[in-house]
Amino acid sequence: MDESNAVSLSQEPDLAKQREGFWLTGIAVFVFWNLLTAAGALLGSVIGNPADWGLDAAAGAAFLGLIWPRLKESKLLVLAVVSAFTATLLSAFIPAGLPVLLTAAVAVLFWLYEIARKAK
Repeated sequence: MDESNAVSLSQEPDLAKQREGFWLTGIAVFVFWNLLTAAGALLGSVIGNPADWGLDAAAGAAFLGLIWPRLKESKLLVLAVVSAFTATLLSAFIPAGLPVLLTAAVAVLFWLYEIARKAK
């Protein structure tokens, strides 16, 4: 899920507003991403160490903000909590990148379980 998708889906069921939200958000993200990347390249040494600012948690917080409105069913909220817990726990013990893959596997197993449960 990205910003454009989140804004688009939040406009359901109005298809015109979904398209408008998708495109406006996508264009804004593109423009500001590139402008701020250039600013970071030019001014990065002035900012200092990003870890001192706590920016390492910003990506996780932003992602949570994007998916939170979609977690209306309790089972999806449970899946999100279990996934976050799994990724956090595994990140202390295995190399970077693997916690995300294993957490995705947890989500796929949940999805397969739901399909099998509905088929019965």
